[in-house]
Amino acid sequence: MNDKVIIVIPARYASSRYPGKPLAPLKGATGKAKPLIERSWDAAKAVSGVSEVYIATDDAGIAREAERFGAKVLMTGEDCANGTERVADALRHLDDLPDIVVNLQGDAPLTPSWFLSALIDEMRDNPDVQMATPV
Repeated sequence: MNDKVIIVIPARYASSRYPGKPLAPLKGATGKAKPLIERSWDAAKAVSGVSEVYIATDDAGIAREAERFGAKVLMTGEDCANGTERVADALRHLDDLPDIVVNLQGDAPLTPSWFLSALIDEMRDNPDVQMATPV
């Protein structure tokens, strides 16, 4: 099937419990530290059959960091109450809306690509589902 599939990673700086969490360094197997948001982006980019991966944020610092490692950024409003609202707000910037949207939380860098692929396959089999968030 040739559905247009995108993954959107919502990220906000102004968390009440951990401000700046998307930019917090996380070491990988090599011992190299990368920002949490970059690790989530790497996980999303590893999924085959995805047309595009975006980071949705209202923060200029997160946007700069995302662009530094090659991510496409969609700026959102500051009034988004949660990641799902941020993803919905980000979609308004796209001229060509996708058939399937996966909302991959920015603090979920350990989500395996096979899990995201299975989620996308399930969404293809159930066309009434337009957006999903893996947990």
